[in-house]
Amino acid sequence: TDFCGPPKPVPHASLSLNKQYYVGQVLHFKCQKGYDKQPPTSGTRTCKKVNGKIIWTSFDMRCTNDSSHRVHQLPSLLPFVAASPNL
Repeated sequence: TDFCGPPKPVPHASLSLNKQYYVGQVLHFKCQKGYDKQPPTSGTRTCKKVNGKIIWTSFDMRCTNDSSHRVHQLPSLLPFVAASPNL
């Protein structure tokens, strides 16, 4: 069986580390408490063998507590109710 080396740490993300990472293993990263995933939010990496090299798949997840990077949702719009004239 082939193995990947330890994955690079992700700032403000946690991962339970193993001693060995085998080809085909998928790691799931989670943002630490108080931090949010920012797009792109793929929180997984996979140990793969590509052209004879053993590599980790690319990883784009970022964790931040910076509110300026949070996606702001528009406030819910109240339905407009037309007043009907009393007859």
